[in-house]
Amino acid sequence: MSDPLTPLIEPSELASRKTFIGLEESDFLLLQASLPKDKEVLAEIAQTLNIHLAQLDETRLYFSDPEVAQRLQQAQVDYFHSLFTGPHDASFFQKRFLVGQRHHQIGLKPEWYIGAFCHYLVGILRHIHEEHPTDALERTLSLVKIALFDISLTTEAYFRAEHEQLTLLSKVFQDNIEGVVITDSEGTIQHANKMSGRLIGIPPNLLIGTAFTELMAMPAASPSFADLCSNALEQEQWQGEVELNRVGTPAFPAKVTIMGMDASRPDLRQWVIEFTDITEARRNQADLAARTEELFRSNRDLEQFAYIASHDLQEPLRMVASYTQLLARRYQGKLDADADEFIHYAVDGAERMQQLINDLLTFSRIGTQGSQHKLVDIQLILNRALFNLKSTMEDTQSLVTHGPLPEVHGDTTQLVQLFQNLIGNAIKFHSQDSPRIHIEVLEREQDWLFSVLDNGIGIAPEYAQQVFSIFQRLHSRKEYPGTGIGLALCKKIVERHHGKIWVEPAPKGSGSLFQFTLIKEHTK
Repeated sequence: MSDPLTPLIEPSELASRKTFIGLEESDFLLLQASLPKDKEVLAEIAQTLNIHLAQLDETRLYFSDPEVAQRLQQAQVDYFHSLFTGPHDASFFQKRFLVGQRHHQIGLKPEWYIGAFCHYLVGILRHIHEEHPTDALERTLSLVKIALFDISLTTEAYFRAEHEQLTLLSKVFQDNIEGVVITDSEGTIQHANKMSGRLIGIPPNLLIGTAFTELMAMPAASPSFADLCSNALEQEQWQGEVELNRVGTPAFPAKVTIMGMDASRPDLRQWVIEFTDITEARRNQADLAARTEELFRSNRDLEQFAYIASHDLQEPLRMVASYTQLLARRYQGKLDADADEFIHYAVDGAERMQQLINDLLTFSRIGTQGSQHKLVDIQLILNRALFNLKSTMEDTQSLVTHGPLPEVHGDTTQLVQLFQNLIGNAIKFHSQDSPRIHIEVLEREQDWLFSVLDNGIGIAPEYAQQVFSIFQRLHSRKEYPGTGIGLALCKKIVERHHGKIWVEPAPKGSGSLFQFTLIKEHTK
């Protein structure tokens, strides 16, 4: 399949070129009769050419690998053999025309190709003069005609490919979705694309000859164009925000990138400047900041309300619980069965309400009454959590193991509660086997990944998100007591530490794998 960018040469143009050079079929026939019957002479010439090219900085890389050098040598032999032996039909010259395209693609400059061709001509001419001294001039003329014809095809193809590439780059430049201008070393615009004209409000051709500084709505405190270019040289490019003028409207904020194009002398350096209007982006950013602030304020008010409500409800509820418990102690068994049942329901309801309010109070305190984060040792955090669970662990014969534990930045009290809740949850929802919990920590580039693996009853994947909701239960209170707030507390604590928490089935067998992240450094 031919290269879609390859311009094929028309047969009529081939004929015209032959006419101008005076190349006839008899020249090809005479040259074929002048060449040796084998490729040994060409192989010798190719060998000396490779030695020569291997000494040049521009071509040394091509011959550093012996295997590649051998392939190149064989390709040269085949190339010149086919050039001088034919057949010289239209398809042959179309292929010769493509050689220039290939040279352009691999970065082989025309002068390198012409130099190699001259090297071969010297070797072949020497052979002609040794083997055909009587008519060497006539044979040499035929050789020169064919060489000039081939070189003209290959080099023109190279320059056509260069032109097509420049045309393509020009189209990309013109159709860029950002404004792009190219200035001279002093900042005078030499080229401007369509979008630059739209952003500034005048046709791009009228921007040519304008100093880029005239487009800048610079307050006195803003950096000058020279300063920006100096920064671009130091950092390879400069990127920032600049106010630019727009005809007929107020100045607009633009994101600007400035890059310097290398030149032989500093005074010949050009600057490529890309810019785009970020008015809408700034507006969206401001809206997002306002909404974030509003959401933060709303959450803070809700947390404060939850704290106040739960705190203020404690005293009247404590009174209700006390009186219902007093009724139970004084009249249990002295009234009928219905009364005993009603009193039981009242006592149980009051106790559960107390627990719910206490849990709600704990939940609200995470965001409102957390302490300043500091560097804490997770080993000490875990030890305190296990001490708090000591009685439960002894009753259930639980075993907690762990790998190396790091130091992290966090709230000591809340991190103790996090580990205590996760381990306590694993003990609470254990299977028939004694609870076994293992904690591992993986250090990553930005955070620590904690894994808490248990051998309990597990959590079905469809409930993996639901279990972290406040007061969410998957089992009845008769099966497992509690309010269902433990994992919600874990989620809130982890998120306050700028991390994430999730659960998935244990990799092997029954149980659950809880994982959460704590970033390496953060503040409250």
